[in-house]
Amino acid sequence: MKKGAIITDVAPLPLAPIVTDKPWGSACHSAYNVPSKAEGLHWGVIWLATEDFGLVSKIASGPQAGQTLAQVKARWGPALTGPVDPAEGKKKQALGASFRLERTGEEPGPVRALGADEFWYVMEAGPDSWLGAVTSPGEGPWPKRLKKIPLESGDRFLMPQGLAHCQGPSATVLKALPSNSFVDTVYDWDRAPDPWDFSPPPRPVPVVHTDLPYLYTVCSGRDRILYQGPRYTVTLVNTDFFTASGERMSLVCPVRGRGNVETSGVKETVRLHPGQATLIPAGIVRYSIKSSTIISYLWFEFN
Repeated sequence: MKKGAIITDVAPLPLAPIVTDKPWGSACHSAYNVPSKAEGLHWGVIWLATEDFGLVSKIASGPQAGQTLAQVKARWGPALTGPVDPAEGKKKQALGASFRLERTGEEPGPVRALGADEFWYVMEAGPDSWLGAVTSPGEGPWPKRLKKIPLESGDRFLMPQGLAHCQGPSATVLKALPSNSFVDTVYDWDRAPDPWDFSPPPRPVPVVHTDLPYLYTVCSGRDRILYQGPRYTVTLVNTDFFTASGERMSLVCPVRGRGNVETSGVKETVRLHPGQATLIPAGIVRYSIKSSTIISYLWFEFN
């Protein structure tokens, strides 16, 4: 597109989820079994939005259907991402983080150490759900070194860089990891090697021992700001009607309930439901999120 050309087709971008079967996943029915092919599958991961780990999210429907975010960014530029640092603007990636749902069944997930801080929001939790973290040095097998923290729906955490941790059984957690981060699987409960696991980092991620930081919540009416970091801000929105302008690219991840995204001058209406994310470009002048009841969603605003 020529420099200075007016872009007239900017609209919300529903992203096609990518489902991954895992030995520690679950085939139980869940509100997050989207797309429909996830229903009945022993899924452990649904990638909501990513340009990392050899995976590329594509637009699910609308005029841009089938395109990648990099292709859309090449056409829309700041109309998608908003103003960016010149060095960042040269990158093909549009996202500053990868977003995925991880669901465990009767077994816990792998013990991992990450190359960056990761935000967690617990979508679903059973009575036996827990988060395990190796917060202090010690000897012995990994299972005995894990400090277990009970999980409840609505809990949120910031998993520090280098902390060895795992997601316990019977939980669905939304995780946001900064782009180009490493994931080091240090223990997988003596299960057979997972051919679809994260690629090993070029060198092990140094393990640290620390407690999980406390995340302060800022309340604004029904809404709650859960986390403000260098790459994005996370707000839990509870509403039947919400209106905003673009200015900054954002990602909408429904938690419960269903709704629609409507944009002035755009005929297509984007549906919102748990298990799928929708990207809101920065160049949208005005948009509204509507629901016949209360819809709850995580709203990630990129900095």
